[in-house]
Amino acid sequence: MEIRVRGFLTLRKAMCDQSSLVVDLETPTIRCVLQELSNIFGEAFQDLLFDPDTGEARSHNIVLVNGRHCRNLPGGLDSKLKEGDEVALFPPVAGG
Repeated sequence: MEIRVRGFLTLRKAMCDQSSLVVDLETPTIRCVLQELSNIFGEAFQDLLFDPDTGEARSHNIVLVNGRHCRNLPGGLDSKLKEGDEVALFPPVAGG
């Protein structure tokens, strides 16, 4: 299944400045998409998304699926995705 991924700010930079790309996974979950992106873009990207000590996704990043935060989905990062879903990745942002 094809899932579109969009990265923003530092995550976009870690994705070789690609504004979006499509990953093709057999049975995708949000976690599988993040792991596939880590395989594609390497350790620097992986360190932005995952804690190197625990291997768990860093909670300060914002992961949206079709505009909904993954925390609001029933399975969280293990929520299943369907053909054509869009995953958007945002690093922590501060301002004032």
